Amino acid sequence: SGILSILALLLGASFAAAVDIDPAAPRIAYENAALNGIGKDTFFVTTGNILEDEPLKNTIGDRKYDIVVANIVADVIIPLSGMVHLFMKKGAKFLCSGIINERAGDVCRALASNGFDIMKKEKDGDWCAFLCGRK
Repeated sequence: SGILSILALLLGASFAAAVDIDPAAPRIAYENAALNGIGKDTFFVTTGNILEDEPLKNTIGDRKYDIVVANIVADVIIPLSGMVHLFMKKGAKFLCSGIINERAGDVCRALASNGFDIMKKEKDGDWCAFLCGRK
């Protein structure tokens, strides 16, 4: 839906890039962005598997970001934690959510082993999120 990027732009971000594995994502995200007065000049959406697609990594990684947000399952966040720093400015934050409580420990260990400090933990029912910074 592009909701995380759209919200970031509405809250003051000057640019947002979004990646989703669903081929319908760009069309839907751009429609949602237009409904919120956001144009393609500040919002870029593409599809692919950021964990495996080197050209996609290069496209997204051609600029560095103040915050990277991933709202997805632990099985994606764990390997992402090993490469997300490639997209982050110095001092940037990584916010990961969509993690079922039973997998929170696995995600915490992966984040720590990849150089992240967990600055804040949030829980909501069966789900949790972590705000992280690089060591």
